[in-house]
Amino acid sequence: MRKIAARGGLASGETRRKKKVARLLGIPAVPDEMLKRPKRSGGSHEYDWRCPHCHHFNSEKRRACAKCKALAPANGRLTRKALRERAEEHRNGAILRKHGL
Repeated sequence: MRKIAARGGLASGETRRKKKVARLLGIPAVPDEMLKRPKRSGGSHEYDWRCPHCHHFNSEKRRACAKCKALAPANGRLTRKALRERAEEHRNGAILRKHGL
């Protein structure tokens, strides 16, 4: 048991209970990778949002900008993913306009 607990992750008892329930219900057990939360520390992530006032990128966990302390917009945040999609649409539109389509 100590070897299992030393590996980290979910508590060994919780894992055993989930596997037992899966066996009783006749469904395959859920892989441990799906049970773990995604790592949100360090670096940039798809759902980091840009402050509309100072344009500083903030972690998705923040409710206010780390730089200017302005609250996050209530109608949606400009995330890195949304900004990339918007840039891609703009590029495609510019190419179509250039060729008269």
